Amino acid sequence: MENTPEVCLITTDWEPQIPVLTIEYDQPAARALGLSRNDVSMPLLTATSGIPIGAFYEGIHKNNIYLKCLDEEGQPIENLGNTQVFSSIPSLNGLLSTEMMVKLQSGTLSKEDLIESIMGSTPLKQISKDVDIRWEDPVVPRYNGQRSQCVQCSPSPGIETEKARLAVAGQIEQIHLPDGYSLVWQGEKIASNKSMKYLFKNFPLAIILMIAILIMLFKDYRKPAIIFCCIPMILVGVVAVMLLTGKVFNFVAIVGTLGLIGMLIKNGIVLMDEITLQINQGIEPITALIDSSQSRLRPVMMASLTTILGMIPLLADAMFGSLAAAIMGGLLFSTLITLLFIPILYALFFHIKQTD
Repeated sequence: MENTPEVCLITTDWEPQIPVLTIEYDQPAARALGLSRNDVSMPLLTATSGIPIGAFYEGIHKNNIYLKCLDEEGQPIENLGNTQVFSSIPSLNGLLSTEMMVKLQSGTLSKEDLIESIMGSTPLKQISKDVDIRWEDPVVPRYNGQRSQCVQCSPSPGIETEKARLAVAGQIEQIHLPDGYSLVWQGEKIASNKSMKYLFKNFPLAIILMIAILIMLFKDYRKPAIIFCCIPMILVGVVAVMLLTGKVFNFVAIVGTLGLIGMLIKNGIVLMDEITLQINQGIEPITALIDSSQSRLRPVMMASLTTILGMIPLLADAMFGSLAAAIMGGLLFSTLITLLFIPILYALFFHIKQTD
């Protein structure tokens, strides 16, 4: 993405790493002294950030009171390996020995010495292999329960979203992923795919309704068939303009192309109605086809040109440029198709031949 000029503002959802105090706990040594992980964590907390033990208010502002351990000079402990660790539950195993009982009975063991032996502490460096600061990720993002990394960017000014995605898609999809890793497109791509799914979900029903309406309008199946035979030719104009302008055939272009179907059907109905009207008036069929195309040329072309000219301001837009190009090209070619191919297909379907 950084080497592609079509995209900019590259970001990722992984936050910067933060320093974390890490203790390499020596479990056998700690068990021999009767210490657990909880016994280690409490002195570390008091030696670093402190333990909250209360709060006081200055007006409406709440301030916490922390308990922190200091060294003999009243300064913060710089070498955490010297932090004294003691058991939260004093061990009484040593008091049950014969030697200790004799000292207690003879009075050679004072009360202070007894309390010191029970509440004795151990330096942290004796029950840990290393005390170090490591850089770790504060939060690991997940997607559907799996670890994920989302890298996103924005198209450069004047570049369409799909064109910008295609500029980096080829290189990204060539990245070799280890087993268990996968690549999924999100953002505009997945939104476009979902929109396409919903767009074409009821498209067959729309085609059936259009055919039914045309059959009821003309009371004939051949005239609707002539109009629908011209619909695929719209793609000729759409593809040609897309290649000339360098636009991408994205979701908005597909919406514009589908809208052209209605315009083509409307122009076809106008021309077909004029042909039928002249034939019913007794004009020779081949003459009626030619005259109908000539008489409908001005209104159909004027309607198409006004729409085409109205799309020119959108042609340079990054979002709706493809829509404008699809409508301009498809509408121009569909107009020519309406005036040229419909009379030809009409003559073929109704077996009209030129008479001498």
